[in-house]
Amino acid sequence: MTSDSLDGMSVHTLGTGGGPIVSSSRAGTSTAVRVDGATYLFDCGMGSIRNYRRHAGWGDLRGVFLTHHHSDHIYDLGSYLSTGWQVPGESFSAPINVFGPGKPERIPALDGDHERALTAQLNGRSMSSTTDIVDSLLDKVFASDIAIRMADEKRTEPHEWIRAHNIEIPDAAAADAVDNRHPEMEPFVVFSDELVTISAILVDHRLCFPAFGFRIDSKYGSVAISGDTAYSTNCMKLAHNVDLLLHEVIDLPGILSTFPDGPTRDGIEVHLRESHTSYMDVGQVARLSGAKSLVLHHVVPNTPGAADLAAMLSTVRKDYDREVMIAEDNDVYRISPRETAIGEAVAHNSGAVEVTV
Repeated sequence: MTSDSLDGMSVHTLGTGGGPIVSSSRAGTSTAVRVDGATYLFDCGMGSIRNYRRHAGWGDLRGVFLTHHHSDHIYDLGSYLSTGWQVPGESFSAPINVFGPGKPERIPALDGDHERALTAQLNGRSMSSTTDIVDSLLDKVFASDIAIRMADEKRTEPHEWIRAHNIEIPDAAAADAVDNRHPEMEPFVVFSDELVTISAILVDHRLCFPAFGFRIDSKYGSVAISGDTAYSTNCMKLAHNVDLLLHEVIDLPGILSTFPDGPTRDGIEVHLRESHTSYMDVGQVARLSGAKSLVLHHVVPNTPGAADLAAMLSTVRKDYDREVMIAEDNDVYRISPRETAIGEAVAHNSGAVEVTV
Protein backbone atom coordinates (compact mmCIF):
# COMPACT_ATOMS: atom_id res chain seq x y z
CA MET A 1 0.00 0.00 0.00
CA THR A 2 1.27 3.48 -0.81
CA SER A 3 1.59 6.01 1.98
CA ASP A 4 -1.37 8.21 2.86
CA SER A 5 -0.73 11.63 1.33
CA LEU A 6 -3.63 13.44 2.97
CA ASP A 7 -2.77 16.55 4.93
CA GLY A 8 -3.86 16.82 8.53
CA MET A 9 -3.36 14.75 11.66
CA SER A 10 -4.42 11.14 12.08
CA VAL A 11 -3.91 8.26 14.50
CA HIS A 12 -3.43 4.72 13.18
CA THR A 13 -3.72 1.77 15.57
CA LEU A 14 -1.16 -0.64 14.14
CA GLY A 15 -1.45 -3.02 17.09
CA THR A 16 -4.04 -2.96 19.86
CA GLY A 17 -3.23 -6.02 21.95
CA GLY A 18 -1.43 -5.91 25.27
CA GLY A 19 0.95 -8.42 26.83
CA PRO A 20 3.59 -10.83 25.53
CA ILE A 21 0.93 -13.18 24.16
CA VAL A 22 0.52 -14.15 20.51
CA SER A 23 -3.03 -13.25 19.46
CA SER A 24 -4.79 -14.29 16.27
CA SER A 25 -6.84 -11.08 16.29
CA ARG A 26 -4.62 -8.24 17.57
CA ALA A 27 -1.01 -7.32 16.81
CA GLY A 28 1.14 -6.13 19.69
CA THR A 29 0.71 -2.55 20.81
CA SER A 30 1.86 0.10 18.34
CA THR A 31 0.44 3.44 17.22
CA ALA A 32 1.37 5.69 14.32
CA VAL A 33 0.55 9.39 14.42
CA ARG A 34 0.69 11.06 11.01
CA VAL A 35 0.89 14.83 10.47
CA ASP A 36 0.96 16.19 6.92
CA GLY A 37 2.43 12.93 5.68
CA ALA A 38 5.16 12.58 8.32
CA THR A 39 4.85 9.57 10.63
CA TYR A 40 5.77 9.25 14.29
CA LEU A 41 5.67 5.71 15.72
CA PHE A 42 4.89 4.89 19.34
CA ASP A 43 5.96 1.40 20.45
CA CYS A 44 6.74 -1.56 18.21
CA GLY A 45 4.62 -4.50 19.28
CA MET A 46 4.71 -7.95 17.73
CA GLY A 47 3.28 -8.03 14.21
CA SER A 48 2.69 -4.30 14.00
CA ILE A 49 5.26 -3.73 11.25
CA ARG A 50 3.03 -5.43 8.70
CA ASN A 51 0.19 -3.10 9.59
CA TYR A 52 2.50 -0.10 9.37
CA ARG A 53 2.82 -0.63 5.63
CA ARG A 54 -0.95 -0.41 5.23
CA HIS A 55 -0.78 3.19 6.45
CA ALA A 56 2.62 4.70 5.67
CA GLY A 57 5.88 4.25 3.78
CA TRP A 58 9.39 4.08 5.17
CA GLY A 59 10.19 7.49 3.71
CA ASP A 60 7.46 8.98 5.91
CA LEU A 61 8.92 7.77 9.20
CA ARG A 62 10.58 10.47 11.31
CA GLY A 63 10.83 8.99 14.77
CA VAL A 64 10.19 6.01 17.03
CA PHE A 65 9.14 6.59 20.64
CA LEU A 66 9.20 3.78 23.21
CA THR A 67 7.03 4.04 26.31
CA HIS A 68 9.06 1.39 28.16
CA HIS A 69 11.15 -1.71 27.58
CA HIS A 70 8.72 -4.54 28.25
CA SER A 71 9.12 -7.03 25.42
CA ASP A 72 5.59 -6.62 24.06
CA HIS A 73 6.41 -2.98 23.28
CA ILE A 74 9.73 -3.56 21.50
CA TYR A 75 9.41 -6.98 19.80
CA ASP A 76 9.37 -5.45 16.30
CA LEU A 77 11.86 -2.61 16.94
CA GLY A 78 14.69 -4.34 15.10
CA SER A 79 12.40 -5.04 12.16
CA TYR A 80 11.38 -1.38 11.90
CA LEU A 81 14.97 -0.20 12.03
CA SER A 82 16.49 -2.71 9.61
CA THR A 83 13.70 -2.83 7.04
CA GLY A 84 13.88 0.86 6.14
CA TRP A 85 17.68 0.87 5.82
CA GLN A 86 18.52 1.64 2.19
CA VAL A 87 16.19 -0.73 0.36
CA PRO A 88 15.56 0.78 -3.10
CA GLY A 89 12.16 2.45 -3.09
CA GLU A 90 11.53 1.38 0.51
CA SER A 91 14.03 3.46 2.44
CA PHE A 92 14.10 6.05 5.15
CA SER A 93 14.27 9.49 3.55
CA ALA A 94 16.16 11.01 6.50
CA PRO A 95 17.78 9.73 9.70
CA ILE A 96 15.32 8.15 12.12
CA ASN A 97 15.43 9.23 15.76
CA VAL A 98 14.60 6.61 18.38
CA PHE A 99 13.63 7.92 21.82
CA GLY A 100 13.04 5.77 24.88
CA PRO A 101 13.92 5.09 28.51
CA GLY A 102 17.46 5.40 29.75
CA LYS A 103 19.09 2.88 32.05
CA PRO A 104 18.00 3.41 35.66
CA GLU A 105 20.75 3.88 38.19
CA ARG A 106 19.26 1.15 40.38
CA ILE A 107 17.37 -2.07 39.70
CA PRO A 108 13.67 -1.16 40.15
CA ALA A 109 12.47 -2.68 43.40
CA LEU A 110 9.83 -2.32 46.09
CA ASP A 111 12.36 -1.26 48.73
CA GLY A 112 16.00 -1.61 49.71
CA ASP A 113 15.68 -5.20 50.93
CA HIS A 114 13.95 -6.20 47.70
CA GLU A 115 16.65 -4.42 45.70
CA ARG A 116 19.43 -6.35 47.44
CA ALA A 117 17.65 -9.67 46.95
CA LEU A 118 17.08 -8.93 43.26
CA THR A 119 20.70 -7.91 42.73
CA ALA A 120 21.82 -11.28 44.04
CA GLN A 121 19.21 -13.17 42.04
CA LEU A 122 20.08 -11.41 38.76
CA ASN A 123 23.68 -12.65 39.06
CA GLY A 124 25.29 -9.71 37.30
CA ARG A 125 22.55 -9.08 34.76
CA SER A 126 21.81 -5.39 34.32
CA MET A 127 19.17 -3.34 32.55
CA SER A 128 19.68 -1.57 29.22
CA SER A 129 19.05 1.92 27.92
CA THR A 130 17.40 2.66 24.59
CA THR A 131 20.79 3.48 23.08
CA ASP A 132 22.11 0.14 24.36
CA ILE A 133 19.21 -1.72 22.76
CA VAL A 134 19.55 0.01 19.39
CA ASP A 135 23.33 -0.48 19.38
CA SER A 136 22.86 -4.16 20.20
CA LEU A 137 20.36 -4.62 17.38
CA LEU A 138 22.62 -2.98 14.81
CA ASP A 139 25.98 -4.21 16.07
CA LYS A 140 25.16 -7.68 17.42
CA VAL A 141 21.72 -9.09 16.60
CA PHE A 142 21.78 -8.00 12.94
CA ALA A 143 25.55 -7.64 12.66
CA SER A 144 25.98 -10.44 10.12
CA ASP A 145 23.11 -9.19 7.96
CA ILE A 146 24.46 -5.64 8.05
CA ALA A 147 28.05 -6.66 7.25
CA ILE A 148 26.94 -8.79 4.31
CA ARG A 149 24.64 -6.11 2.90
CA MET A 150 27.30 -3.42 3.23
CA ALA A 151 29.72 -5.67 1.33
CA ASP A 152 27.26 -7.11 -1.16
CA GLU A 153 24.85 -4.21 -1.82
CA LYS A 154 27.07 -1.19 -1.14
CA ARG A 155 24.88 0.07 1.70
CA THR A 156 26.31 2.68 4.07
CA GLU A 157 26.72 2.67 7.84
CA PRO A 158 23.26 2.08 9.45
CA HIS A 159 24.08 4.29 12.44
CA GLU A 160 24.05 7.22 10.00
CA TRP A 161 20.35 6.49 9.44
CA ILE A 162 19.32 5.41 12.94
CA ARG A 163 20.03 7.66 15.91
CA ALA A 164 19.05 6.55 19.40
CA HIS A 165 18.40 8.86 22.35
CA ASN A 166 17.74 8.15 26.01
CA ILE A 167 14.95 10.29 27.42
CA GLU A 168 16.37 12.35 30.27
CA ILE A 169 13.94 12.76 33.16
CA PRO A 170 14.10 16.30 34.57
CA ASP A 171 16.19 16.44 37.75
CA ALA A 172 13.41 18.38 39.49
CA ALA A 173 11.22 15.28 39.44
CA ALA A 174 13.69 13.47 41.75
CA ALA A 175 12.67 10.17 40.18
CA ASP A 176 14.23 7.00 41.55
CA ALA A 177 13.83 3.35 40.55
CA VAL A 178 13.17 2.27 44.13
CA ASP A 179 12.04 5.25 46.19
CA ASN A 180 10.19 7.47 43.68
CA ARG A 181 9.25 5.67 40.46
CA HIS A 182 6.37 7.89 39.40
CA PRO A 183 6.66 11.27 41.15
CA GLU A 184 4.06 13.93 40.48
CA MET A 185 5.50 16.11 37.73
CA GLU A 186 4.68 18.13 34.64
CA PRO A 187 5.02 16.90 31.04
CA PHE A 188 8.35 17.77 29.42
CA VAL A 189 9.29 18.09 25.75
CA VAL A 190 11.41 15.28 24.29
CA PHE A 191 11.19 16.10 20.57
CA SER A 192 9.97 18.80 18.23
CA ASP A 193 10.16 19.62 14.55
CA GLU A 194 8.22 21.90 12.21
CA LEU A 195 5.11 19.68 12.50
CA VAL A 196 4.84 18.37 16.06
CA THR A 197 5.90 18.81 19.64
CA ILE A 198 6.12 15.55 21.57
CA SER A 199 6.09 15.57 25.36
CA ALA A 200 6.53 12.79 27.91
CA ILE A 201 5.66 12.14 31.53
CA LEU A 202 6.39 9.30 33.95
CA VAL A 203 3.45 6.98 34.55
CA ASP A 204 2.90 4.22 37.10
CA HIS A 205 3.80 0.83 35.65
CA ARG A 206 4.76 -0.63 39.04
CA LEU A 207 8.34 -1.96 38.88
CA CYS A 208 8.84 -1.13 35.22
CA PHE A 209 10.86 2.09 35.46
CA PRO A 210 11.07 4.38 33.70
CA ALA A 211 7.73 4.13 31.92
CA PHE A 212 6.39 7.06 29.91
CA GLY A 213 3.20 8.35 28.40
CA PHE A 214 3.47 10.64 25.37
CA ARG A 215 1.54 13.63 24.04
CA ILE A 216 1.68 14.85 20.44
CA ASP A 217 0.64 18.43 19.66
CA SER A 218 0.30 19.86 16.15
CA LYS A 219 -1.51 22.76 14.54
CA TYR A 220 -4.43 20.39 13.94
CA GLY A 221 -4.90 19.21 17.50
CA SER A 222 -3.51 16.88 20.14
CA VAL A 223 -3.21 13.20 20.98
CA ALA A 224 -2.10 11.54 24.22
CA ILE A 225 -0.93 7.93 24.53
CA SER A 226 -1.01 6.62 28.08
CA GLY A 227 1.58 3.90 27.74
CA ASP A 228 1.21 1.08 30.25
CA THR A 229 0.04 2.51 33.55
CA ALA A 230 -2.10 2.06 36.60
CA TYR A 231 -4.50 4.90 37.48
CA SER A 232 -2.21 7.91 37.15
CA THR A 233 -2.65 11.60 37.91
CA ASN A 234 0.43 12.21 35.76
CA CYS A 235 -1.42 10.68 32.82
CA MET A 236 -4.30 13.06 33.49
CA LYS A 237 -1.89 15.99 33.35
CA LEU A 238 -0.47 14.69 30.10
CA ALA A 239 -3.94 14.37 28.60
CA HIS A 240 -5.29 17.71 29.85
CA ASN A 241 -7.97 18.84 27.35
CA VAL A 242 -6.46 16.59 24.68
CA ASP A 243 -8.48 15.95 21.51
CA LEU A 244 -7.93 12.19 21.65
CA LEU A 245 -6.70 10.05 24.52
CA LEU A 246 -5.55 6.52 23.72
CA HIS A 247 -5.53 4.71 27.03
CA GLU A 248 -4.63 1.15 27.91
CA VAL A 249 -7.32 -1.02 29.45
CA ILE A 250 -7.48 -4.36 31.25
CA ASP A 251 -10.27 -6.81 32.03
CA LEU A 252 -8.56 -8.36 35.06
CA PRO A 253 -11.04 -11.21 35.65
CA GLY A 254 -10.90 -11.96 31.93
CA ILE A 255 -7.12 -12.32 31.77
CA LEU A 256 -6.89 -14.22 35.06
CA SER A 257 -9.42 -16.76 33.80
CA THR A 258 -6.96 -17.71 31.03
CA PHE A 259 -4.20 -18.68 33.50
CA PRO A 260 -3.93 -21.99 35.39
CA ASP A 261 -3.66 -21.79 39.17
CA GLY A 262 -0.20 -21.70 40.72
CA PRO A 263 2.53 -19.41 42.09
CA THR A 264 3.31 -17.96 38.64
CA ARG A 265 -0.34 -16.95 38.25
CA ASP A 266 -0.28 -15.32 41.69
CA GLY A 267 2.78 -13.22 40.79
CA ILE A 268 1.32 -12.14 37.46
CA GLU A 269 -1.97 -11.19 39.15
CA VAL A 270 -0.16 -8.71 41.41
CA HIS A 271 1.62 -7.19 38.43
CA LEU A 272 -1.57 -6.91 36.38
CA ARG A 273 -3.62 -5.47 39.23
CA GLU A 274 -1.05 -2.86 40.27
CA SER A 275 0.42 -1.75 36.94
CA HIS A 276 -2.54 -1.50 34.57
CA THR A 277 -5.83 0.41 34.50
CA SER A 278 -9.05 -1.52 34.96
CA TYR A 279 -11.96 -0.68 32.73
CA MET A 280 -13.69 0.24 35.99
CA ASP A 281 -11.35 3.26 36.32
CA VAL A 282 -10.37 4.41 32.83
CA GLY A 283 -13.52 6.48 32.31
CA GLN A 284 -12.68 8.53 35.36
CA VAL A 285 -9.15 9.15 34.03
CA ALA A 286 -10.58 10.48 30.76
CA ARG A 287 -13.19 12.62 32.52
CA LEU A 288 -10.76 14.19 34.99
CA SER A 289 -8.24 14.91 32.25
CA GLY A 290 -10.83 16.75 30.18
CA ALA A 291 -10.07 14.59 27.13
CA LYS A 292 -12.49 15.30 24.29
CA SER A 293 -12.60 11.68 23.13
CA LEU A 294 -11.32 8.34 24.37
CA VAL A 295 -10.04 5.29 22.53
CA LEU A 296 -9.21 2.15 24.51
CA HIS A 297 -6.27 0.13 23.23
CA HIS A 298 -3.53 -2.20 24.56
CA VAL A 299 -6.49 -4.45 25.35
CA VAL A 300 -5.83 -7.18 27.91
CA PRO A 301 -6.64 -10.01 27.43
CA ASN A 302 -5.93 -9.69 23.73
CA THR A 303 -7.13 -13.06 22.44
CA PRO A 304 -10.52 -13.34 20.69
CA GLY A 305 -13.47 -13.34 23.06
CA ALA A 306 -11.41 -13.26 26.25
CA ALA A 307 -12.11 -9.60 27.16
CA ASP A 308 -15.67 -8.45 27.82
CA LEU A 309 -15.67 -5.50 25.41
CA ALA A 310 -19.35 -4.71 25.95
CA ALA A 311 -18.80 -4.45 29.70
CA MET A 312 -15.79 -2.22 29.10
CA LEU A 313 -17.80 0.25 27.03
CA SER A 314 -20.86 0.35 29.25
CA THR A 315 -18.77 0.78 32.40
CA VAL A 316 -16.57 3.51 30.97
CA ARG A 317 -19.63 5.42 29.77
CA LYS A 318 -20.94 5.64 33.33
CA ASP A 319 -18.00 7.90 34.23
CA TYR A 320 -17.28 9.54 30.89
CA ASP A 321 -20.06 11.13 28.84
CA ARG A 322 -18.04 11.93 25.71
CA GLU A 323 -17.34 9.60 22.81
CA VAL A 324 -15.49 6.38 23.61
CA MET A 325 -14.45 3.51 21.33
CA ILE A 326 -12.40 0.33 21.62
CA ALA A 327 -9.71 0.24 18.95
CA GLU A 328 -9.12 -2.64 16.59
CA ASP A 329 -5.98 -3.06 14.51
CA ASN A 330 -5.80 -0.67 11.55
CA ASP A 331 -8.43 1.76 12.82
CA VAL A 332 -7.83 5.36 11.76
CA TYR A 333 -8.83 8.41 13.81
CA ARG A 334 -8.56 11.79 12.12
CA ILE A 335 -7.97 14.83 14.29
CA SER A 336 -9.92 17.69 12.75
CA PRO A 337 -10.48 21.27 13.88
CA ARG A 338 -14.10 20.73 12.91
CA GLU A 339 -16.39 19.94 15.84
CA THR A 340 -17.35 16.48 14.63
CA ALA A 341 -18.22 13.57 16.89
CA ILE A 342 -15.86 10.63 17.00
CA GLY A 343 -18.78 8.26 16.51
CA GLU A 344 -19.25 9.15 12.83
CA ALA A 345 -17.49 6.00 11.64
CA VAL A 346 -17.02 4.77 8.09
CA ALA A 347 -15.70 1.30 7.27
CA HIS A 348 -13.10 1.12 4.54
CA ASN A 349 -12.01 -1.72 2.35
CA SER A 350 -9.41 -3.02 4.80
CA GLY A 351 -12.12 -3.68 7.37
CA ALA A 352 -10.74 -1.00 9.65
CA VAL A 353 -12.73 1.93 10.91
CA GLU A 354 -12.02 5.54 10.06
CA VAL A 355 -13.48 8.21 12.29
CA THR A 356 -13.14 11.96 12.59
CA VAL A 357 -12.44 13.52 15.98
